[in-house]
Amino acid sequence: MITLLLALFLMLYSMSNVDAQKYKAIATGFHNTFGTAAGSGTGSGTGNAYYYIPGVTTSTAPSGSGAVTLSEKNAADALTEVYVILQNYIRQNDLENEIEIKDTGAYVQVHLKDVVLFNANSATMLDSSKPIIREIETALSKVYGRIDHITISGHTADVVVDPQHSDAISWQLSTDRAVTVLNELIRNGLPEQKLSIQGYAHYDPIATNSTEDGRSKNRRVEITIYKNPV
Repeated sequence: MITLLLALFLMLYSMSNVDAQKYKAIATGFHNTFGTAAGSGTGSGTGNAYYYIPGVTTSTAPSGSGAVTLSEKNAADALTEVYVILQNYIRQNDLENEIEIKDTGAYVQVHLKDVVLFNANSATMLDSSKPIIREIETALSKVYGRIDHITISGHTADVVVDPQHSDAISWQLSTDRAVTVLNELIRNGLPEQKLSIQGYAHYDPIATNSTEDGRSKNRRVEITIYKNPV
């Protein structure tokens, strides 16, 4: 009982300020406590694997390795799995400037800039973006039975194209783009039961609309994967 309590307190303490070195140290402590030697396995891996920490959006891989690798502890976690698959795809294809991904612990969100998906002021998908959506669908299909919901949301920048109708145009464009991504995911084989769309127009900005760089960031489609959504 005392040994188990000690292990519990060590775990709780480590959670208050997690970093990769402490995580490994705690793992080693658990191995020693329960009579197993850490790293004593005879697997055929390359040695480049490292721990993925949920809630941390970026990690530094060992020198010479550009990939994120699932640890056994997190292999069964759906959000972690889809994050790792897509993060590897983004890195391997040098898409960091077009696609961002974050894991909050409650959900994973894929942020796709409009320039990688659509022609300007259009909801027609670029042919060059279809492999990206196919890769996302493949990752989602692998965890579909272990997640609760997927939301596709469209966003635009606050630009006055027509003083009388700009808001209506913005609402329509953001919704149409979300529908386009939804349909492409379904066309690639993703089941429809857990999907929904949202159109925010320009009312959910993540940057200023006073600069072109800010407006570029605001034009986006977000795919959010939930586990037990509120």
